[in-house]
Amino acid sequence: KPTEGLAAFQTLYKEGHRVELAASKLGPGFPGFQAYHTSVRVDELEYSFSGDGIVAGRGLPSHSRLPDETQVVYMGLCCIDGDEMRKHMNPHFKRGSYDLLRKNCNSFSDCALFFLLDTRLDPSYRGLEQLGHMADRQAGIVQAITEGKYCPNPCADGFSVERTIQALNKLKDQSSAFGFS
Repeated sequence: KPTEGLAAFQTLYKEGHRVELAASKLGPGFPGFQAYHTSVRVDELEYSFSGDGIVAGRGLPSHSRLPDETQVVYMGLCCIDGDEMRKHMNPHFKRGSYDLLRKNCNSFSDCALFFLLDTRLDPSYRGLEQLGHMADRQAGIVQAITEGKYCPNPCADGFSVERTIQALNKLKDQSSAFGFS
């Protein structure tokens, strides 16, 4: 019977951890480019990245002071809980290593979604920051526009989302503890 299969499917995933992406617009943006603040919620805890490193809190505290409504998107269920994810992500997102353009909340959300669900953050959430990084790297434009308020963080030198994802993938491949055997 079709209903029996559905009941089994629901029971099978009941024990998983619910993963959601939270996203808030930052500023007005311009056609094709919008800045976002993103975070990942696992069950009832939000995980975000800032100058304090990976921070966890109930609800969506990292979005609470932002003027636009936060959009929350269900991403899936996984076998890894938030504390386990944080433990394995901490070496890559240490306190003091945040950089507005090169290693930020969106870099963290991209890596966290990959670690938890083998999916990536939609590139549209990172478009403006990547454009800004390229412009600043080539001509120091962001530093000039912000009148020196943006200064590249040397602790983010050498950081790469792609290398971090490769390291996390290798970790998952080597461990049956995550249910990836």
